[in-house]
Amino acid sequence: MIILIVLVFLGLFLYEAPGLVAEEYWRELAVFTLLLLLGLFLSILLASGVELPYVESVWLDLFTGLKKGL
Repeated sequence: MIILIVLVFLGLFLYEAPGLVAEEYWRELAVFTLLLLLGLFLSILLASGVELPYVESVWLDLFTGLKKGL
């Protein structure tokens, strides 16, 4: 399963990166690569059975605090 995930992410990178390099969008390529690697890392963790923390409560607390501040 992990090999399949890596192949899918590699395919996404090989599909998108040449266009960014051709147009010389270096910042966009850096951000795209960073987000893709983050997604790959999290996907491999999920496929390996690692339980990730539930983050919805953190977002709710953040937006509730912002609402009270405004």
